[in-house]
Formats: sequence, C-alpha cells, structure tokens
Amino acid sequence: MKLVGEKIRSIRKSKNLTIVELSEKINVTSGYISQIERDLISPSLSVLKRLAYALEMPLSVLFSEDNDKSVITIAENERTKVKFGNINVELEFITPVLNKGEKNSQVEAFLFKLKPKSWISENVIVNEAQECIYVLSGEIQCHIGDKVFTLSKGDSICVPENNGHMIFNSHDGESEALCIISPAIH
Repeated sequence: MKLVGEKIRSIRKSKNLTIVELSEKINVTSGYISQIERDLISPSLSVLKRLAYALEMPLSVLFSEDNDKSVITIAENERTKVKFGNINVELEFITPVLNKGEKNSQVEAFLFKLKPKSWISENVIVNEAQECIYVLSGEIQCHIGDKVFTLSKGDSICVPENNGHMIFNSHDGESEALCIISPAIH
C-alpha cells in the first residue's frame, strides 16, 4: 500500500507538475511539498484538501488502497482466439482466458463473426450462466423454444441461464456480435 506522500508524488508527476509549481498552487514552500512526498511529515487536513484540489482529484483518493493489481488490459492483436468443435465460429476473447486450476472469473466476453445464412452451431446451446449478445454488425436471429428474436446492429438480447437457444445469421453478409457470459463458464 502506498503512503499518502507517495501517492501525491505519483499523481503530481502524472500531471507533469514540478514540486515548485504544486507548491505555488497551494501556497506552501517546495521544501514542505518535498517533505510530504517523502512521508517525513503529516500535512494538515487543510493542506491535503488544497493538494487534492490542485491535483484535480477527490481527497478520498489519497486514502484509498491501490487496487490496480487486478486491472488487465488485452491488446487487440493479443486476444485469445478459440475454435470449439461443436460451434461453427471462432471466439475472440476480450476477457482473459483462464488456465485450468485458476479461479473462475465473474464474466467472460468474446466477439464472434458468423457467415451469411449460417448457424453458430448445429446443436442447441445451453449455458449454466446468463448470456447477453450485442450485435455489432449485420443481423442475427436468436431461436429460443418456438420464438425467434431478430436482432440488428445495436440490438441486444439476454438469455437466462439454462435456456436452450440457437443463433442464425439471417443477413446476406457476415454478422458480428459481442457475447458476455456471467459467470464465466470456460
């Protein structure tokens, strides 16, 4: 956990401010800011409020725990692409794909492209999780029981857990969709 002074230094540097510039903004000496940043002194609440204002952030940020360790970014060219034998599309995961033995994630999201006039699978898809599908381009049909839901670009559908469904591209061109499953199943 970062100390308050370390956080102030980090935020100041991220805003490209010098110690002198910051000290002038809050009407204290640069030596005082330096001592705060090195955690040699504890500033008053009044000074902390002025620092937060000058650094354009809520005061609470100085006292909150860092939790950026769980933040994960995935570059477009580094996404995991998976092709399962029972489906006719490649899944491009935009969330991390977990290895065996790793803790199950709360959500799983992937993109898929479906060729014109084709089904995503020859079989009914049943997930033990809620599945939300958002159409990025084209048009798809989601068949649930005897109902057919037609979705165009910008439309979405949420299929409850354990609800068998089939997905068909009724469009003359390729369709692309984003699928979010919660909790993750793979």
